[in-house]
Amino acid sequence: MRSLSNRFLMLIAIAAVLLSAVVTSLLIFKPFENYYPLYVSGRTLYIKAYDPVITKEYDYQDLDSSPKTLFAPEGKSLAILNLEVTNAASAEIRIIFNENSSEFISTDGFTYKPTNPFSISQNTTKNNEDLTYPIWGPFTLNNLERAEGFLLFIVKDSFKPSKFAWNASDRVLISFD
Repeated sequence: MRSLSNRFLMLIAIAAVLLSAVVTSLLIFKPFENYYPLYVSGRTLYIKAYDPVITKEYDYQDLDSSPKTLFAPEGKSLAILNLEVTNAASAEIRIIFNENSSEFISTDGFTYKPTNPFSISQNTTKNNEDLTYPIWGPFTLNNLERAEGFLLFIVKDSFKPSKFAWNASDRVLISFD
């Protein structure tokens, strides 16, 4: 009877060691993890960024649904970064999207601050319903509410995105390949 229970305990110990080796390797190598690489969480915010659009001219709809156009200054380009910012905290938070809220870092080391799109936009007659809205100014987000829109950056013509850093209310860093 004693030898049977010792063998049984030995088999359980061997199985536990093998199982822990398999689970550990799954945790280290994460073979089943399929995530969007530009979706990052801070302490209270989830931020999803899309690949930036680098252009000289950009059409969008203002908050009153009037069509507007942004034009890049001479020798510069516009970097349009579409964002989704979700409040994952249990309480409401106040976010201010302004020139101090974030920064865009290029591969050549230059850092760019967001620009108020309303300061350089012009009215236009183009009418496209698939355009996004600028995300600028103060927002109050309740639990699980989301703010969507784009941030505008005026960048050099040679701009290639490296990192987007969110500095307001949380510190989130998103790397671009």
